[in-house]
Amino acid sequence: MRRRSRRYRSAIITAVICTAILSAFLIAVSLFVFPDLFNPEEEKEAPYKKGESLISDMIRNGRDIRGVYVATVSNINYPSSRDLSTSELISELDGIIATCLQTGINTVVFQVRPSCDAFYDSSIFPSSVYLTGQQGDQAETDVLQELITRAHENSIAVVAWVNPLRVTTSGTDINALAPNNPARMNPEYCVEYANALYLDPAYDAVCETVARGCAEIASNYAVDAILFDDYFYPYPKDGQEFDDSRSYQMYGDGQNIGDWRRENVNRLIKKCYEAIKVSDEYCLFGIAPFGIWSNNDGQNGGSNTRGLDAYNEIYCDALAWAQGGYVDFLAPQIYWNFDSAAAPYGHLASWWNERLSETGVFLLSSNAGYRVSEWEDPSELANQLEYNRALGYKGALIYSYASLTEEDGRVISCLSRAYAE
Repeated sequence: MRRRSRRYRSAIITAVICTAILSAFLIAVSLFVFPDLFNPEEEKEAPYKKGESLISDMIRNGRDIRGVYVATVSNINYPSSRDLSTSELISELDGIIATCLQTGINTVVFQVRPSCDAFYDSSIFPSSVYLTGQQGDQAETDVLQELITRAHENSIAVVAWVNPLRVTTSGTDINALAPNNPARMNPEYCVEYANALYLDPAYDAVCETVARGCAEIASNYAVDAILFDDYFYPYPKDGQEFDDSRSYQMYGDGQNIGDWRRENVNRLIKKCYEAIKVSDEYCLFGIAPFGIWSNNDGQNGGSNTRGLDAYNEIYCDALAWAQGGYVDFLAPQIYWNFDSAAAPYGHLASWWNERLSETGVFLLSSNAGYRVSEWEDPSELANQLEYNRALGYKGALIYSYASLTEEDGRVISCLSRAYAE
């Protein structure tokens, strides 16, 4: 009996020792494989908590989206120069927020990717030349994060505005770009046009890069939406030809080149929508297309307008995006006044409203604050916003921020009237 007890005790001791050795081994392995797991002080900061977009919340509660475009390309609105210190960059962001609060603006549409570069921390695109003075030089502060923090503290939504295909606004020297610029690393995907460079959306690799860029923003930043502007295939200039013959020969398969180009853009939009929703289902995706979809030819259902149109000139079919279900909203750039002979505001606003009425895609307008001083009627902009509201638009985005600070105060006066509670 005593021998059996000794054997049991010996077995128990052996088991305890083995268990301790195994536990120590597993802990050691865990520390090697997952070095941050047991070191909370050095643990990487967790991604932001995803939640409903402020824009969705505003719409659900019957509040107008009252937005303003803040353009960074060529330092149009921000920053005021390319050599600002961190404190100066942040001070200008504080000024933007203060102006929004004073004028009733509740949404900032901030241009985060003006020319295949970034106003945020990106592993895909280099830091913007408009931010640091030299493309690829890392900024000392993440201005997008600083803006989001300040905006959300004041219940102001932030929309990340992306130009998806523009590489340069002028100049075609690929070697002038930062070494990590996707265009410089893959020059075969670029097209020279009118002394500028553009990515060619015919290539799947281009669409994937743009989509990954959108996913990166949606994953890493608490933006309320991502928005593309109206630049896809470039606008016609002086009869010059956008020479995408190489990609057309590779992938065109005998299609009408216009239809083929539109399908390239459609594919790009769909990939970006899907990438954003995988990254953050609450992040909205929208586009601000050129205000004329197509002029009516008697059969196509276009608007009764005269002038350049997106469908035939820059190969954008915004109705296809809405009907296909791969945008959450559209904000057409209706930059004309009510008295325009070529493109009257009232007709275009009504046309877009009718076309989107049964798509499930909500409608904003983009309005030309920058043109208010040109128009004879000082109340033109206010009339436009009130007309939108009567139609059921969910709000408007004013281009651009500079119009809020004009000395004549006409834009502020119009906003005060239109946004009076």
